[in-house]
Amino acid sequence: MINIDVGDLFKSLGSFLAKNWQGVGLVIMLVLFFVTKNDYAALKKSKDVMSQSYEEQLSLIKELHQEEINRRDDVIASYEQLVEKLKEEHLQDLEDLAEEKEKEVEESIKDFEEQPEELAQEIEDLFGFKYVE
Repeated sequence: MINIDVGDLFKSLGSFLAKNWQGVGLVIMLVLFFVTKNDYAALKKSKDVMSQSYEEQLSLIKELHQEEINRRDDVIASYEQLVEKLKEEHLQDLEDLAEEKEKEVEESIKDFEEQPEELAQEIEDLFGFKYVE
């Protein structure tokens, strides 16, 4: 069986490192550089994928926002058209009412001139007071 003295091993290793510490340090640095280089490449690739995904999501959100603005503008335009149509109909209804009222007034005047007794009776029935000449 091989018998290794650990104390002698550390002593030999210590003297070797004391003489060649710069070379050992350089080897360790090179090993760490190549080991971590793959990690940096993976991180850079992951960052690029995330950036591309972010740009696609941002583009999609912009498109959806533009569609929403277009739909809103369409709804506002149809609302304004409806309001304008309702205003026109209201003005027409007011004109029709004014014409009807004018016709009723003319008929009442005509009735008063032609048939004052019947008009007086109608007023009495409607309002409940007596016509006095």
